Amino acid sequence: MDKTLDTELNGPAETVVGPSVKIQGDLNSEGNIKIEGQVSGKVKTSQGVFVIPGAKIAADVLAGNAVIGGEVQGNLKISGHLILQSTAKIMGDIACQILRVEDGAQFSGKCSMNMGDMAASTNGKKVPAKAIEPEIEPEE
Repeated sequence: MDKTLDTELNGPAETVVGPSVKIQGDLNSEGNIKIEGQVSGKVKTSQGVFVIPGAKIAADVLAGNAVIGGEVQGNLKISGHLILQSTAKIMGDIACQILRVEDGAQFSGKCSMNMGDMAASTNGKKVPAKAIEPEIEPEE
């Protein structure tokens, strides 16, 4: 992953889950999260999530932006940019505004995208697409 792109989308990481760390439970933050190890539980931040190649997440991910290079078994709900690197393996549904999939990335699930800032409408009024969160129901 180009470090410039990671910094552009997410900025410096406030929380880092190191390569030897295994978290079982929810991970909530208002800052950027970099995952190098394993997480089982929900990952949630209003900022960015960066999952490096080799990292594994068995959880739903809710974030502002995300760059995924590792494995995610769960749904991704991203309000902004989602980048699936060539090493990404996603088993779950994706909802995002902007999606980039690099050659080699693997994805199994449904994908929904908001089309432009004013594409969504509620009660006949146009509202910015970022204000409407797509609904993803986890599979049971």
